[in-house]
Amino acid sequence: MATVGKQRAFVLGGGVAGIVAALSLADRGFQVELIEGRSRLGGRAFTLPDRDTVTGCDNGPHVMLGAYAAMRRLLRRLGTEADFVRPRALRLAYADVDGAMASLSLARGPAPLMFGPALLALRGIGLVDRLRALGGLVAVLLPCPVSWTVEDWIQSRRQRGRPRDFLWDPMCRAIMNAEPDRVGARCFLHTLRRAFLGSGDAAAIWLPVRPWSEILGEPAARALAASGVRVRCGEAVKGLELERGALTALQLADARIELDARDVVISALPWHALDRLLPDRVPEADRLGASPIVSVYFEADREPGLPLEPLISLVRGTPFHFLARRPGEGGRRYAVLSGGGADLVGLPAAGMIEAARAQLLRHFPRADREALLEARARLTKEAAATFVHAPSSDGSRPEPGAVPGVGRLFVCGDWTSTGLPSTLEGAAESAERAVRAVQTHPR
Repeated sequence: MATVGKQRAFVLGGGVAGIVAALSLADRGFQVELIEGRSRLGGRAFTLPDRDTVTGCDNGPHVMLGAYAAMRRLLRRLGTEADFVRPRALRLAYADVDGAMASLSLARGPAPLMFGPALLALRGIGLVDRLRALGGLVAVLLPCPVSWTVEDWIQSRRQRGRPRDFLWDPMCRAIMNAEPDRVGARCFLHTLRRAFLGSGDAAAIWLPVRPWSEILGEPAARALAASGVRVRCGEAVKGLELERGALTALQLADARIELDARDVVISALPWHALDRLLPDRVPEADRLGASPIVSVYFEADREPGLPLEPLISLVRGTPFHFLARRPGEGGRRYAVLSGGGADLVGLPAAGMIEAARAQLLRHFPRADREALLEARARLTKEAAATFVHAPSSDGSRPEPGAVPGVGRLFVCGDWTSTGLPSTLEGAAESAERAVRAVQTHPR
């Protein structure tokens, strides 16, 4: 039961940003309601309902970096930070189109000092190209024009050929979820500095050992309930009522919530959803483009002979870019992932699955062909998984915090201006900043 006299707060959206915002507001004494249109929490990091083909599939093989401080705070709150393999240093594995394997392995220690020796030991790339790649790593520290795309940066820093094949294309697709010619270099480089200029464990890739719904959505429901937050799943916000520049009501499908002058509303909705509710109120949000994530999960009846590395970059791979598997699941379950999915636009589901099989055969010619062709498959596609961080998009992203001209409305989410692209960390950090803005905002 609500405590009489508590200030009310309504959080719209139950993804990472909404969960962090709701817990933080409850910690600060607010009476909080979280409203989520789907039947579950977790946003885009969730586990699909089981089917007869492949079970236990997430909506894409999401991973983390050790540098994700805000996301790690959330996981500790939920009691699930231990549900990841947490290496002490970065390791990247590669499969070339001829089947050759290579890896970039940093020794334990400060990541900037370890990158040089790791690059010089990288097989599959000649000495001259390794030295050029090392020069590219140094160039990450240099400023670049705001108008540059990642492609412009690659060309200007002489990173064409093998350096881009092994470093910049995979990292751009993994971090920015789009091809280098579509996204801004400044955000990309800022993210690299944040991840790779600290300790080795900060640069390491964390891989979940359990389904994401068990790591995020289900524990979040328990934590929110324990904090006194009322969670309303399956009740999408259909409208926001304004009067004289202030929110006066939230319109749900089957209910209307009237707001008073003290109530706080934090939107943790995607940019396109908020823009539909408040057209022209969030600065230029309608200009942000969307980029998909496409994954194909496979389960084979026998070991197909693929490498057991949990994450492998498919060098010069198209239309899929990574092979991933959940640690501990064995060799018969695996997934291929497309970061950005531009080459898959317009293909039917069956065509995407066949493209994934064909690419596996190209990159792993010594694998069991029949096992790969006969493996059961399941496709997942998130059409608007991330926004496209074009060079001009910084001016289209509001700061996490108060929405100008709309009293008592605050905004957060992985699309807001945190200095990061669409990531779990950006979502969590934006919510922390939005809640701090609530506390400092004039009441």
